Amino acid sequence: MGKKNIFLIICLVLICACGPDKGKMVQEEKNSLESITRQISNDFLIIKNRIKALADQITSLYENQDQYDYDSHREKYGLSPQGVLYKPEDDGGSAVFVSGVIPVDDRIKRIVAFTSPLDKTFKKIIKELPSVVQVYYNDEYSYNRIYPFFEVLSQYEPGMDIPAFNFYYLADQEHNPEKKAVWVDEPYVDPAGRGWMISSIAPVYYNDRLVGVPGMDVTVNKIIDKYLEGHPSVFILDKTGVLVAVNHKLVHLLSLPPLENHEYLETIKSDKYRKNDYNLLKSKDRTIREMAMSIITGQKKDYAVSIDKKNYRAVSVTMNDLGWTFVSILEL
Repeated sequence: MGKKNIFLIICLVLICACGPDKGKMVQEEKNSLESITRQISNDFLIIKNRIKALADQITSLYENQDQYDYDSHREKYGLSPQGVLYKPEDDGGSAVFVSGVIPVDDRIKRIVAFTSPLDKTFKKIIKELPSVVQVYYNDEYSYNRIYPFFEVLSQYEPGMDIPAFNFYYLADQEHNPEKKAVWVDEPYVDPAGRGWMISSIAPVYYNDRLVGVPGMDVTVNKIIDKYLEGHPSVFILDKTGVLVAVNHKLVHLLSLPPLENHEYLETIKSDKYRKNDYNLLKSKDRTIREMAMSIITGQKKDYAVSIDKKNYRAVSVTMNDLGWTFVSILEL
């Protein structure tokens, strides 16, 4: 047998030996991603169902509002020089903030009073759903009841127009004509000081009018800690290509600037999303752009890519209910 034939046989043996191992590794990673997405899908479905139940409870409070009198609660609240109605002391329940963008009158005070039973439900939700970091109710008059309690005057802007924020208007008739529970699935900065997060929200209609929107928040850090711990090669993209969550070790590999939590140097006055720097479809690196486009559009669930002269395999699984794509970068 000639040397050339011997060489070919050796190559074939090596390919057979290595190929299946890599194929097995890719399949195992895909199985792992599918397990993660199932876990998140199950947890988030519970959250979505609970927010719908919360909206139904609030509707019932509106329908029975005459049972509650603000005067019996008056001692709990104060009025700031800027016209903000708030709860000065932590009584074990929710914080209360009425921004004053619409002057606080008896009608608004009555709403604050008859929605006070929500505190008990809020506390139960936080206890039973570990992924949820805070739960709240916002209304059309820029009233916010939120649990756990915090000092609202130092965190919120007086005159804040709450219905102008995504966690309110994405539940309105224009954005949510089906009047169902929905997700604010693109990470945004929480005005209440929790950093980058996503939210499950649902509309509350009374007399055929949107009167308010309850919400439950899940921080990006919570997603990383609970679901991506032990999976350093995994990151999550939303349907527009924006990074939802990523292990810090992958930031350099994906040609991203340092990914840090938001610093609250001032109060949040409007929706604040991540910059285009964290949209892989707009990456300065063409290789990263092409990989992201192929994965998000579903052209390929298994994508071979070379980054910094090293070969990688990007394995992906899509989570349909949020439109997120979970990607794992494996070095070959």
